[in-house]
Amino acid sequence: MSKPFSVLHDIHCHSFLSSCCSDETCTAENVFKQAKEMGYDTLCLTDHLWDSAVPGPSNWYAPQDIPHVLSAKPVPQYEGMRCLLGCETEYTGNGHLGLAKEHFDLFDFVVIPPNHMHMVGFVRPEDVTTPAQMAQLFTERLDEISKLDIPMEKVGIAHITCPLLFREGKVCDVVKLMDEDKLHEIFARFAARGAGIELNRGSFKELDEDPENALRLYRIAKAEGCKFYCSSDSHTMEGYKSMGAIIRRIADLLELTEDDRYIIP
Repeated sequence: MSKPFSVLHDIHCHSFLSSCCSDETCTAENVFKQAKEMGYDTLCLTDHLWDSAVPGPSNWYAPQDIPHVLSAKPVPQYEGMRCLLGCETEYTGNGHLGLAKEHFDLFDFVVIPPNHMHMVGFVRPEDVTTPAQMAQLFTERLDEISKLDIPMEKVGIAHITCPLLFREGKVCDVVKLMDEDKLHEIFARFAARGAGIELNRGSFKELDEDPENALRLYRIAKAEGCKFYCSSDSHTMEGYKSMGAIIRRIADLLELTEDDRYIIP
């Protein structure tokens, strides 16, 4: 019998090196130390990054280049816990990813969010304003990412139902309009290529209101054989501690076991 899905790992999280983190105590040293104290078997730090070899960063992203993120090295090492260094880069559409393929080997893991739609004019076109338009754009972005010529086996598809997808309204109103057959095709491709699908503590705010659509993408991903991982996506030391209960609930609702867990190669 398969073991229950473990929530004692976190492979998408941030330190003070990310410009959106204002907690000066959130250093690599402190983050890994706390993870060890919490009994985690794996922690991967994934600060925001835009590769200077790739044109077109936003003003916010530009200072967060490869040397900046790699300044966290060497990361602390603890017996019995994998201590890894990755990054979170940006996808802006039409095959444009903020990390060059030749630099993937610098990182243990690369998180790609398909839905940072709050970045209007950078990630999101200004004329996309309705749930139907967003459903179409989001589907296209997932499809494009699934086809990128990158080492997909070390990629995580981040927070696919987080509120940043559609701040003007409800995420579930977008999700329910997405084409079923196309979603199965996309997630089958992610599964075949070995990408991980993220269970993010902030991505289930509409769960009690609309459980069917809050879990729809994850159920399709599971049906197509995708593997899943946990993410606090934390930007504070306290935030790291608030992941377990919600992700445990989601894993149980999806009937995940340890066989469904994504492991960084």
